Amino acid sequence: MVCVQCPFAHVTCSRCHEEVGDNRCSCCGSGNGYGRNRVVEEFLGRIRFSCRNKVHACEAFLPHHEMRQHEQTCRHEPIFCPVPQCGFASRAVALTTHLTLRHHWDTIRFHYDENFRASAFTSTIFQSRDDGELFFLDSFSEGRGIALSMICIRPENDREQEFVYELKTPVGNGGRRPWLQMQSTARNTSLRHGLGEKEKVFLLVPKDLPGTEDGNVEVCIRKLGHQRDSV
Repeated sequence: MVCVQCPFAHVTCSRCHEEVGDNRCSCCGSGNGYGRNRVVEEFLGRIRFSCRNKVHACEAFLPHHEMRQHEQTCRHEPIFCPVPQCGFASRAVALTTHLTLRHHWDTIRFHYDENFRASAFTSTIFQSRDDGELFFLDSFSEGRGIALSMICIRPENDREQEFVYELKTPVGNGGRRPWLQMQSTARNTSLRHGLGEKEKVFLLVPKDLPGTEDGNVEVCIRKLGHQRDSV
């Protein structure tokens, strides 16, 4: 961090000095004789900070300029419980256990690119057997139906990854094609600030649609760039 000092010993960081403008001291208004204060710079450089994930068992204790880089890749970065006002935060394995024991959610473990059945009326966490990623169906009433969209819960500092999902209502009698079908991209979020606004793209399942009384839908999740090992 670069620190500058006016002739009257008022010290400020270079960023704040630039924001004030006119090359003037924000304290006394002096506009001449600015220079770097390397003693203060050295002092500030020795101050160490705890990682923001200290409460999640991260023991990193680093100078400010190193801490920023560390937090971008910190493996203790949490994800948050999707249940409103719960506030629980931890890593993926602990969140799955929390949802199962505390909120009595069902758990479905699946493989990418394979279809599985899930209930739109039951709170369920989907966990990939391939890499442990967590998903759930966000469902809410919309007019005369139930709107469904897929959420992927992952740390904010995780590398970018795109997941595509497909939802289908059950096949009708006589082997006919599914009544309804949609494909979209799952929203990635840590849920630090909750679910936020509802998705603009969703599958709307009418409440009186034949074959959907039990709320079951067929789900397939694909991870772009993922290839299953051959059996």
